[in-house]
This record gives sequence, structure tokens and C-alpha cells, in this order.
Amino acid sequence: MLFLPEFLRLRGALALLLFVAVVMPGFAAAQERTLRLAGVVSEARMAPLIVSLSVHLPGTRLVYSRLSSAQIAAAARRPHDAPFDIAFLSSPDVAVSIANEGYAISDEAAGAMAGVQWRNEVFGFWSDPAVIVVRKAAFENRVPRTRIELVRMLEQNTGRFARRVGVVNVGIDDVGYLLASQDSIRTSLYWRLIRALGGAKARIYDTTDDLLEALQAGDLDVAYNVPLSALRAGGELPQGMEVLVPQDYVLAVPWTVLMPKGAANLREARILLHMLLAPEGKAALVAAGFVPPQQPSGFEGLQKIELGPELLVFRDMIKRSRFLDAWFQMVVG
Repeated sequence: MLFLPEFLRLRGALALLLFVAVVMPGFAAAQERTLRLAGVVSEARMAPLIVSLSVHLPGTRLVYSRLSSAQIAAAARRPHDAPFDIAFLSSPDVAVSIANEGYAISDEAAGAMAGVQWRNEVFGFWSDPAVIVVRKAAFENRVPRTRIELVRMLEQNTGRFARRVGVVNVGIDDVGYLLASQDSIRTSLYWRLIRALGGAKARIYDTTDDLLEALQAGDLDVAYNVPLSALRAGGELPQGMEVLVPQDYVLAVPWTVLMPKGAANLREARILLHMLLAPEGKAALVAAGFVPPQQPSGFEGLQKIELGPELLVFRDMIKRSRFLDAWFQMVVG
């Protein structure tokens, strides 16, 4: 039989054990800060970068979520409870749109570190060239090296290239739409090229991944405006395929990063942003496969798309609708 003092001491000990078992793990977990990242790249591809960056953020757990650029834009517009603290966007026009509407945090120190930035709110951290992939055996005499050469070959050989040319659906893919709109203002040849794609009954794929799968399967002889990063991430191309760097010009898309105003952990987000733009961040990017094109060899005509309000022109709904109508009428007929 327990006397009252012994019973009280036992009850107190049990209460202490219960507190340690239930409350302390939660307290310990609260000490580990969580930094939420969002991006359009797959988790597998971002994993090496996250590991490299986390080394410089002890006590902070980096959690990455893959979202579409539209989902990132919608979430960033939440005033108080954005589901991420920092976002990576391969569509700079979407990033500029978010900032232009007042939903991005400014950071002057990061702006001074970044080689490319807009209003100290959108920061370029990498540049992704768009290339053309061709099957050399499909061209009897000479592989095309410029857009006008490609256009002429398609126009003169519609039967040979019928259903053998692939493009990404610019009405679905944001990077594809950006590249198409930038092409249209950089060369008067663009709409002739689109007509040639239509004459060849080009196949339209929803995503770049789908386009690359078709290349791997041997279904295509030409793939137009393919991000170089996607090719590198997709592994070796089939034998006989060649990556063509157009000699007339090469569009390079800046990948961007921003912090939404609804970020819950802004302090760590700023630290990661500064780290990403610092030399150690560039090394982490290279380790993760974000390798810049070798210049000047092969990329003499590189034209980097600039960050700024001019990217909003083709974000206008009326202009976008007209552009897509013209594109699909020419490609699909």
C-alpha cells in the first residue's frame, strides 16, 4: 500500500515523464527552422542543389515542392500565408508579373550581388539557352545551321518531314510561350517558320518532357526551341541526333528567384537568396547540373532575355489570345 506522500511523488514523476515524452519533441522540432522552397523543376533535379545549400544553413530544414509557374504565381498573391518562402521560376515573365503586382519582397543587398535583377525583387541566377535538336540522317546534304536554312528545308521537303517535327504547346508551356513570343519580335522570319511547321504537320507536345520522350523513341527528326537544361537532364540523346546551336541567334532564358510577401520565414529566405547569388551558390548550381553554356564557342549569337516590364507585353490577355490564335491556325490549320 502507498502512503499519500509516496503517491504524490509517483504522480509527479509520471507527469514529468509524460511532459518529456509529449512536449519536448515538439519543442525540439520547433527549434529546427523550416525554409519552404517552390519551383518548377523536379524534386530529383533540385535535390543536389538543396543538399549543397543546406550545408550553409545549419539548423534549417529545406523543404522543396514542385509547382507549376501558374500555381506559384497564384500562391504568391496570397497576402499572408504563401505556402513557400522562396520560389524558383524558369519563366521570367511570370516572376516579373508577380513583382509588378506588388507581391515580391525587395532586397537591395541581393540586387547588388545579382548580375541580372529587376527592382531588387526578381533576381536572375542562371541562363538557359534554347537549341534545336535534329537527326542528321534526315538531312541528305547539309544539316541546317540557321532558321532560314531550316525553313527552306521544311518548305522544300514537306513529305519527308511530315509528322517528323516536334514543338511544345505554347498555349500550355510557359517557357515555350516566352520563347515563341521573343522569337516573333527578334526575327521577321518567325511566322514563315511557323507556317513551315504547319506544312510539315508538326506534332505538338504538352511539355518538354513529352517532346524529349518522342525524340528518345525515334519519332522525330527535328525539335525546335528546346531548353538546353532539359536536354542535359534527360540523359544521352539517341545515336545520330545532334544538338544544333543556331548561328543566327540563340535565345537564353534567365531563371529567376523571388521571395513572396506572404513568406513565413523571410529571414532564412534572405540568407538562402544571398547564398545563391554568392560564389558558393554558383558552385552549388554547377554541382546540381545548372551549368552555363561555354562561351564564346558555339554560342556567339547568344541573346539573353532581359528582365523588365517589356516581358509583360505578351502577358496581356488580349495580345496573348491573338498570338496563340495565329500560332495554332498556322501550325494546326
